[in-house]
Amino acid sequence: MKFDQISEPLPQRLADGLARLAAVARQLDWETAEGAGLTPTQADILRFVSNRPEGVRLTAAAAHAGVRKATASDAVAALEKKSLLRKHADASDGRAVALKATTRGNRIAQQWPSSFAPIVGGLSPDEQETLLTLVVTMIRHLQQQQLIAPQRTCVTCRHFRENAAPDTATPHFCAFVGAAMAEHHLRVDCQEHESAA
Repeated sequence: MKFDQISEPLPQRLADGLARLAAVARQLDWETAEGAGLTPTQADILRFVSNRPEGVRLTAAAAHAGVRKATASDAVAALEKKSLLRKHADASDGRAVALKATTRGNRIAQQWPSSFAPIVGGLSPDEQETLLTLVVTMIRHLQQQQLIAPQRTCVTCRHFRENAAPDTATPHFCAFVGAAMAEHHLRVDCQEHESAA
């Protein structure tokens, strides 16, 4: 008997494996959040806001966390009560409110361990680079399908020149810094990101 006849389809096995890895990461997030007196949603929003010192609107925080605006609003209220976030007038629209992390909130967010660190830590540098390329590809695909909130990835940035020098060790180019880039230089969350759209 051939394995193709008795095995689940490859996409199904990949999806199952990724679901198991996500479950491990979620469990690690729960444990870390509980230790800091936060829920995973509060922690996720705090990290998201902390990485955006210019401030971010509630709708963007909710989209990033994958929760409804009301749920994000409750999480933000709890973070404000704990003096980890503050609301400010949005610099681009004085009528809107922007969320910014406090000094204490930034400190907690920077100390927060990545829940996927132990998962990817067992991979070789070459495997990590391959996985990063695949992750960026998946994020881009999900973003094109509008299944994920806009991300500050290199591949969606107006400064990114994909395959500017094909068949080289550094095929991509970042016009913002004026430097060639290898696959392992791709960023998933770049503070200098400017949407190409």
